[in-house]
Order: sequence, then C-alpha cells, then structure tokens
Amino acid sequence: MDWFANVKTIYGWGRQYYTNADVARFVVLNRITEEQYKEITGLTYPATEPVVIDLGS
Repeated sequence: MDWFANVKTIYGWGRQYYTNADVARFVVLNRITEEQYKEITGLTYPATEPVVIDLGS
C-alpha cells in the first residue's frame, strides 16, 4: 500500500476527512515521513497550525 499517495489524496478532499493532526498520526505510526507530512500539509512536522493574529482595522 502506498500510504503517502493515499493520505495525500484523502487530505486533498478536505479537512472533514483528514486534519493536520490526522496526517501527523501517520508519521507517528511510521506510515509516512516528516518530509511527506510537509509535502501533504505545507507545514513543518511536528504538527503545527498556522498562527493567525488579528491586528484589528
């Protein structure tokens, strides 16, 4: 089974299927690499969410 291809495809369907945390779990389970995590999510592993700061109007 090609875990990378499967996870990338399902992640691409939207967050209702796989979140960044879900994809990070595949790294923990040694199904994908940290580099593949970054390729799928655009984020550096360990899993981090983008920080949004509201500076007001």
